[in-house]
Order: sequence, then structure tokens, then C-alpha cells
Amino acid sequence: MTIPRSPQGQGGPPRIDLKRTLILLAVAFVISSLLIMLFPGLGTFWRLLIILGLFLVVFPFLERRRRNR
Repeated sequence: MTIPRSPQGQGGPPRIDLKRTLILLAVAFVISSLLIMLFPGLGTFWRLLIILGLFLVVFPFLERRRRNR
């Protein structure tokens, strides 16, 4: 995962894509909620592991799609 840099010729901190960050957090919340409802006996560690796994699989796919546009 790379951090977006500021525009060329301008100093300052890197810019964060707030919209995309909020969407990723919302998706993680929905998936976590579904896991809690569907598998109530599943431990917190396993839920976090599943979400992390999904993030590692889905995020690179979305990055490739975004770059190809």
C-alpha cells in the first residue's frame, strides 16, 4: 500500500484519500457485523484474521482497477 504524495512542486504532508478510507472502514464494519451475526461463536481473533485476509486479497484488486481507469 502506497501513500499518495502531494502534488509536484508543493511541499507539505502526503494527502490522504478520505473518501476511499471511509469506504474501506464501512466495508470492514459491515463484514465484521455479518460475521458476528452469522457466526456468534467465532472469536475476535478469527474475525480480525478474516477481515485482514479479505483486505489483503481485495485491496490489491481494487488498486489495479483504479490504476487502469
